[in-house]
Amino acid sequence: MATTGNDSDIVKWLSIANRYTRIALDRRLQPYRLNASMYYYILRLHEHPRLTQDKLISLTYLNPSNVTRAVNQLVNLGYVRKRQSKSDRRVYELSLTKRGERIYPDIVKLRQEVADNLLADMATDHEQLVDQIRQLALKAVANETPGETT
Repeated sequence: MATTGNDSDIVKWLSIANRYTRIALDRRLQPYRLNASMYYYILRLHEHPRLTQDKLISLTYLNPSNVTRAVNQLVNLGYVRKRQSKSDRRVYELSLTKRGERIYPDIVKLRQEVADNLLADMATDHEQLVDQIRQLALKAVANETPGETT
């Protein structure tokens, strides 16, 4: 596919959208002492109780040290429990604490509010837009992680 002079703008606009969406999330998550880098783990751990840390790393497309740091912060805040697996002592299983489960509905609600505000004036099918952005993100991941499947 041939590129035009405006094609590079997609990187700029995705970056700006990401930055300001994170700012909005950070502001709304502040009462929970969370930020845009941490809330996602609460969502995933609610959906997948007793998720291993390795599996969580593969779900996030992030550097393992970033995931470990975020998980440790969530443990320190009392939202996540980290236990050594009974079947394999090298593996840690993660789950939400009662405190983490209590804030889950709030996290889902405020994330939806941020998304709704972002998409409010879009005159397009939101599901289709999200799917296209997802495909774009997965392509970016694949381009930077040769040999790995997404």
